Amino acid sequence: MQFPKHVELRDVTLRDGLQNESVFVPTEEKLRLVSELVQAGFKSLEVTSFVRSDRIPPLRDADEFCKLLPELEGIEYRALVPNQTGLSRLLETPVRTAVVFLSASTAHNEENVQRTTDESLAIVTDVAHRAQSHGVKVVGAIATSFVCPFIGEVPFEEVRRVAAKLVEAGVSELSIADTIGRATPRMVYERCEALKLLFPDVRLALHLHDPRGYGLANVYAGIQAGVYDFDVAQAGLGGCPYAPLAPGNLRASLVQAFLEDQHIDTALDAERLVQLDASFQKAVREGQPLSSHS
Repeated sequence: MQFPKHVELRDVTLRDGLQNESVFVPTEEKLRLVSELVQAGFKSLEVTSFVRSDRIPPLRDADEFCKLLPELEGIEYRALVPNQTGLSRLLETPVRTAVVFLSASTAHNEENVQRTTDESLAIVTDVAHRAQSHGVKVVGAIATSFVCPFIGEVPFEEVRRVAAKLVEAGVSELSIADTIGRATPRMVYERCEALKLLFPDVRLALHLHDPRGYGLANVYAGIQAGVYDFDVAQAGLGGCPYAPLAPGNLRASLVQAFLEDQHIDTALDAERLVQLDASFQKAVREGQPLSSHS
């Protein structure tokens, strides 16, 4: 069994946590929340998506918000970039990590961005090359890497094929997502182990959701496969607007406590994480209880 000394938790609340909400959190409030996240110890934050505002209305302030982000030493801001237009918008801001994304399942990819997976591969490859020419770090994110809401379990060969194309395009990290929270610990372990063997020089991260209470078990399975980077969100917020019944993300405070109980350091302040649960819950879902699992 592997028990690493440190596991990196990345906050995705400002992007994934807000994109599926009906309310719009004002830009000024988002900037205040960024400060709280940094104070809690997060070094990497996924802050928004440079997508059409009519597709994801809660993120319609992406350009203004990113231009106002404080440039802090040691803090990485990330943003999702779907195409060349999105990259052009990112290049006008201080954000210097672009996340190119697509689904391993064509059925979900068509619902999400109205393109087949192969059509998206061609686009994100071009985006990755241009981003790198501007000195921007590129991360490849693969949605529905385990189960798709439309076709069920996604063949691993499709995940491997998409990952290989992203690695060829020069991504420095692969983030694989259990978009609807249907992966089992065995699936997580086997797929992560295979990807680590196939692409040993590329950092691997997990983006997990937790509707059935498997979330922490899946974190543990990922660690046993050698994955030490996980996405989390405050108050368990989040989900994909184009995946039916998409559940929330793993709650940061819960994952931090789970890891710390096993003497795995996260460099995060537990008390501040509890406060952040309340801050984000108040911003978007005041009065609603936190999920017991997420």
